[in-house]
Amino acid sequence: MKKLLAVCLTALFATTAAAQTVALGEKVPELKSAAWLDGRQPAAAPLTYVEFFRPSSAASRASLDDLQALSRKFGSKLHIVVLSRDSDEETLALLRPYVSDAMSVGLDASGRIFNAYGIRYAPSGVLVDAKKRAVWMGNSRQVDEPLIRKYLR
Repeated sequence: MKKLLAVCLTALFATTAAAQTVALGEKVPELKSAAWLDGRQPAAAPLTYVEFFRPSSAASRASLDDLQALSRKFGSKLHIVVLSRDSDEETLALLRPYVSDAMSVGLDASGRIFNAYGIRYAPSGVLVDAKKRAVWMGNSRQVDEPLIRKYLR
């Protein structure tokens, strides 16, 4: 019985470790495989917030206006990237009004980027510094002005 428990715990920890592909302070996977809505690729910025979006999630949809307000407030200091696995016309119509110089929308139909980041739920996101390292991860409803200011120092 103890051997079975040890094997199960080892498998559980190995699976969990494999699922977590982004670690704070480490470089994040590139966003190269995304198709950019209206051809608007992310601009270089001291901070980039990558939002993993699911149109079926009310919380994901609610976060869009807050993220847009942050992008306007911080201008060229913060670029927001919204990534969606869904690319149907309804999703594109929902996301298109948010595309701007400070906010890009990427389509990840293959799920390659979601998988590279280990994303299992939305909304969630990763705040990335200019050196492409994760400095914060969590629910996008927690991304606010004090958090952004903390990492702009």
